[in-house]
Amino acid sequence: MNVLVTGSNGGIGRYIVQDLVEAGYTVLGVDLNPPVEDAPGRYLRVDLTQAGEVYNALARAEADAVIHMGAWADAGKVPDPRTYGENVQGTFNIFQACADMGIKRIVSASSAQVYGFAGAPPLYAPVDEAHPLRPINSYALSKMAGEQAADYFVHNFGLTILSFRFMGVRPIPRLAPEVAAMAQNPAGGSWLLWTRTDARDAACACRQAIEVGSVEPGVYNITGAEVVLDEESEDLIRRFFGERTQIRSELEGRRSPLSIAKARAAFGYDPRYGRGDW
Repeated sequence: MNVLVTGSNGGIGRYIVQDLVEAGYTVLGVDLNPPVEDAPGRYLRVDLTQAGEVYNALARAEADAVIHMGAWADAGKVPDPRTYGENVQGTFNIFQACADMGIKRIVSASSAQVYGFAGAPPLYAPVDEAHPLRPINSYALSKMAGEQAADYFVHNFGLTILSFRFMGVRPIPRLAPEVAAMAQNPAGGSWLLWTRTDARDAACACRQAIEVGSVEPGVYNITGAEVVLDEESEDLIRRFFGERTQIRSELEGRRSPLSIAKARAAFGYDPRYGRGDW
């Protein structure tokens, strides 16, 4: 299978490319920034906001599937109009080009920021994909628009697009320091529900989603399996969120308050890495 990976040199993208190449896929990575020396796969510099460059990249890749990670990765990296406008434009261009070129399977990066946990605690836990969306910045708003665009292309062009609501994905070198800091200040970890996701697990989820045969398009939570603190999840929720968060079903032990049950059932997502690996 030939796979195009956008944002291929970003914090998640480089792990996705590595995982795909090791699994035997032919990969073309596209990004504005060049890859590090000896990075696997082929590379093409592409501006996703330029539709012609997107079409050319897909044709050059002879892509059977697309993993779309390319975006401004948070609010504040560029002015808000660029964050929103360029993220939305790039995502639309990818979807439209895939529709025109007959590429049916797409994994597209959304974000758990759409839930707005930095502004208010979850309404209930475990948090499933039906939880209300409460964006608090231009980045989260752009990801909501991307999810809506995915729905449009699914219903009108027959694409299979899985929008991954990633939470707390980090490259390996950042994980141990962040876990140590959270242990010193657990309150500071509440907006990501005391959870981190190893980028290798995020990469595996993307590969599984293009490998699986029949799969339901739509949104999927992707995060680590457990909170990274010693305290149990339900105790953390009660201590920091109190009655503002309804606990709807048992959170066994340190299980992540962001439910990954839908992804596990759909394509077998089962995080392999945790704090013992960092």
